[in-house]
Amino acid sequence: RTGGWRRSPYMTVDCSVTLTSAAGWSVLAEFETVTVQRPDGARWEIGWMYGNPEAAVITWDSTYAVVVGYGVIVADLRRFGEPIAPGPDSPAIHLRADPSEPWWFEAVYQQEAGHVRLVADVYSDQAGVYDLNLSTRRFTTLVPHSTEL
Repeated sequence: RTGGWRRSPYMTVDCSVTLTSAAGWSVLAEFETVTVQRPDGARWEIGWMYGNPEAAVITWDSTYAVVVGYGVIVADLRRFGEPIAPGPDSPAIHLRADPSEPWWFEAVYQQEAGHVRLVADVYSDQAGVYDLNLSTRRFTTLVPHSTEL
């Protein structure tokens, strides 16, 4: 062997965890990084989430991927592959229900078209169930301060 640095075979191992999958789409998390995988296997990094994401859902019509944990990431799957940038026009936006407070969400599910339900940490001051309108990105409190979910 001649000199030089040799790459470890462990450096190429995919350590991602599948948070959800539907209709061939998947939402993957590798530590704090969140990636969406298309049915053809192409991947799109949509952002990162402090403390690792907790859960995700792909909407019934495969239009949005919603990831929850410390806040919410809403990714518009119709814009797959576009560059992610701060601001309201980005194809993937990181939201918090109240920008002045840290929000930890534990679960997300779809109840009706165009909306998802979010469950906030039952041990926090914001404990409860919230509705998120995906087109307007507005939160509505459904069950406030509920520790009996």
